[in-house]
Amino acid sequence: MRGLFVPQFTAFKKNNEVDFQATVEHGEYLLSQGVSGLVPFGTFGEGSSLSLMERKKVTEGLASIIKDKALIPCIISNSLGDIWEYLDFAKDIPLKAIMVLPPCYFKPIDNQSLIDFFKEVAERSVHPIVAYNLPAFSMKIDSEVAVKSPIWGVKDSSGDFESALDFIKNGMKILLGSDDLLVKGIAAGARGGICGLANFFPVQMVKIFQLASSGVADDVVEAQNILDKIFAAVNSVVKKEFAGVQSIGALKNASPHFMPTNMGDMRSPSPTYRSPESDISRMVELAKIVYDIS
Repeated sequence: MRGLFVPQFTAFKKNNEVDFQATVEHGEYLLSQGVSGLVPFGTFGEGSSLSLMERKKVTEGLASIIKDKALIPCIISNSLGDIWEYLDFAKDIPLKAIMVLPPCYFKPIDNQSLIDFFKEVAERSVHPIVAYNLPAFSMKIDSEVAVKSPIWGVKDSSGDFESALDFIKNGMKILLGSDDLLVKGIAAGARGGICGLANFFPVQMVKIFQLASSGVADDVVEAQNILDKIFAAVNSVVKKEFAGVQSIGALKNASPHFMPTNMGDMRSPSPTYRSPESDISRMVELAKIVYDIS
């Protein structure tokens, strides 16, 4: 696996039901923009709020449109039984991999227990497993766990560049989950990114990946320049003091200005942060500069 993948939004109706049609339509739009594949049910996709039945139905819908691109569903669940049931369901579906966040209700969990967990998951799955390192919400997966587990590699959403470097130095394949580290991470040896901002800027995020992967110094500088412009736009609505759920809520609220499909609000009880119109207008204006980059 190598490329720029999108942890796509899940669309919800006003009654908090999943809008399956809109979710698949959003996936079709992203694929048409040249991304390497889709990663449903991650943090941007509010995967922890979806039932097993809902995840199955969305998976089937996205599998019907994925064609030659990658589909990498994420499992966020505190139930090992729930994880097993999804893995069994997915056996006959042409997935590139499955990304798994370790159950985290009971903490702390020692490294050996995490290694044993990923061994059980890998034995149960016919698809490669990507470990989801998201220490802000779950346990930290360190390089010892990754190296000793039968996994494809790691999505590192720690936000810590040293964490990414540690995985790479220990021979692990990684995909960056922290958008701001994408250029530095690829230059250091990461395979690509699973980047939420590609919901808004898919063409430009793909270009960033391609430039950063070239190994040419001027290309890397250009890639970082584009990424900086994206963050200038995004930071119009995502404030420094926001927690993760507020950031995603603010972005989802702004999404009607940037994508053809209505994603709705965050699912209850997560708040959809309503940015002032002036902030959204500022994001739209700065985004025009980004969209001019082709």
